[in-house]
Amino acid sequence: MKKIILPLLTSVLLTAMAACSKVEGDVRFTDLPDEPLQPWSLEKARDWYAAQPWIVGCNFFPSTAINQIEMWQSSTYDHETIDRELGWAADLGFNTVRVFLHSAVWEYEHDAFFRNIDDFLTLTDKHGIKVMFCFFSGAGDRVDRCQIGKQLDPVAGIHNLDFKGDPAVIDENEKAIPERFDLMRMYVEEVVARYREDDRILIWEAWNEPGTASTREDIVSELLPKTIQWIRGQQPVQPITVGIHSPDRDHAAFGEIALSMSDINSYHSYSPWEDLYTDTGTQLVGMKNFAMAILAYGRPVICSEYLARGGAYKGTFENTLPFMKQYRIGAINWGLVWGKTNTIWPWGSVAGDPEPEYWFHDILYPDGTPRYPEEVEFLHKIIGVTDNGEQ
Repeated sequence: MKKIILPLLTSVLLTAMAACSKVEGDVRFTDLPDEPLQPWSLEKARDWYAAQPWIVGCNFFPSTAINQIEMWQSSTYDHETIDRELGWAADLGFNTVRVFLHSAVWEYEHDAFFRNIDDFLTLTDKHGIKVMFCFFSGAGDRVDRCQIGKQLDPVAGIHNLDFKGDPAVIDENEKAIPERFDLMRMYVEEVVARYREDDRILIWEAWNEPGTASTREDIVSELLPKTIQWIRGQQPVQPITVGIHSPDRDHAAFGEIALSMSDINSYHSYSPWEDLYTDTGTQLVGMKNFAMAILAYGRPVICSEYLARGGAYKGTFENTLPFMKQYRIGAINWGLVWGKTNTIWPWGSVAGDPEPEYWFHDILYPDGTPRYPEEVEFLHKIIGVTDNGEQ
């Protein structure tokens, strides 16, 4: 990893944050109070959710980006592809996209990072789509390997080869870099302060799957609640959430932090709604029990990752969406267009594997043709898309 040199931006933002409610341009930074800021009341969260349509959409990368850095950095930000593929998402009836940011682009290409976010929000608004922005991710490549510039080339057969973890607060020896904790706070607070009243943004997600492999668990234990507080301290009009993964995985403590501090709750499940057995007799625990446990907290709920058609998982739109609609659980599947992320292949696939009969994720070929036309018909029907494309 190249030596981290904090740019002039860092000292400027440190000065801006030193004073409570100091205005720096059109961005206001507010010091956090001594007492932790509380999540929205149940009433406020439910009122907010009642004002939304059924939230349905996908996790979005343009097909020309292998990861968050390639999506947002100036040399590879792809306005035309993003515009075209968001149009296809809207044609499916999707009204929401979940999108990962990355601190490395903010750190090294600060102005271009915000120009590209502004452009992206203009495009989502053009297509009638709201955005769920996610700051940090436990899933992904180790954070000490996250650099701007040339990213890995995709390898056919390998699922999500170069997805990046964040925050970048450890070195190549997995030792914490304490000064970077403050830098990550500046990153989060500047982004939220800039867009905290922007109605094109639907939700702020503090962390994707906290506790997975890219960052030490003790660091996540410290930074996860702080990240939620950093977002909340900017007083955004949008709710805050944390995407927790299935309960059969470890890291239950992170789930408790998420469920106690979020305004709305979100979870991931790559299973059908009901339990089922595979051909070999293996029981697959369905989404239902997890979803019911999250709903029991009384807050609005979004499933922000699902699908996994093939292999041992057997999730489909048909065996999950009707139930999520019944319980008014927001539904955001993984993937739209087969692109550099290669998530049509399942986890554990290897280089050179042929195109699978059942795509694991994603819906469309790069030219916009659906892999399974009957799925598109089903999506239109359950979302309520009319013949003229309106909902």
